[in-house]
Amino acid sequence: MKLARLILVSSAFVFAMGTVSAADTPAIPALTGDALAAAVKGNLDNDLVLQKFNLKVKGKEADVTIEGSVDEGEQMARAGNVAEQVKGVRYVFNNIVPKN
Repeated sequence: MKLARLILVSSAFVFAMGTVSAADTPAIPALTGDALAAAVKGNLDNDLVLQKFNLKVKGKEADVTIEGSVDEGEQMARAGNVAEQVKGVRYVFNNIVPKN
């Protein structure tokens, strides 16, 4: 019975609050240039596989360039995927050189 009352009260509260549309929330500007490069660099440095390579990242507008070397091609691909996941990245120039 308490659960049913809680659900009813919660539903009434949500209904009273109304709905929030995208127009009601302020737009967060996408990162660009140096800020975007810093976000990508942070994600690369937080990746347990990639952090030891200390990859370099440059940003220009919504594009980023990753440079450095890794042990294997798989790690190169992983770095590109990590960079692509950062909100605001339009294109990744993956200039990483795998040793093997």
